[in-house]
Amino acid sequence: MKRARTPAIACLLATCLLACTSSLNWRTVQLGQLSTLLPCKPDNATRAVSLAGTSVSMEMSGCEAAGVLFAISRIPAPDATQAGQLMAALRQASLALVQTKVIHPVDNTGDAQISFDVQIDGQRPDGSPLQARFKWLVAGSDVYQLAAYGAQLTAEQTEPLLSEARFK
Repeated sequence: MKRARTPAIACLLATCLLACTSSLNWRTVQLGQLSTLLPCKPDNATRAVSLAGTSVSMEMSGCEAAGVLFAISRIPAPDATQAGQLMAALRQASLALVQTKVIHPVDNTGDAQISFDVQIDGQRPDGSPLQARFKWLVAGSDVYQLAAYGAQLTAEQTEPLLSEARFK
């Protein structure tokens, strides 16, 4: 009987190991002065967006892995004195876009004038639930947003993106 159990146990163990294997392949990505980790090869784009009544250029790098969309964005402010105001406008627009229902405070990892962290419960345009994890940063005259969007986010999915953000 022990021999009959051994293949079944080995098969169960292999299934568990495969289920625990992360589908996230983290790699360093650079956008402007910021480098961080993304779990997949990103697509890049630039587009004009309207923030605080002004049209600004936004550079983006993002990808989707394990059902989560990961993105980093950079907006150069006209000058460093406007970066804080631009960060606040970006924060407001981002939270409105995901139809924020509940904001979960996250310990801010820096000066509130140049860094802001939050996790939210919101919804997609179709009404389905959405969680998002955001971090906004200012470096000189550049405003950055790091974001992860998914039905249910885990620290394994979001922490490498956020905790590995570094300015060069």
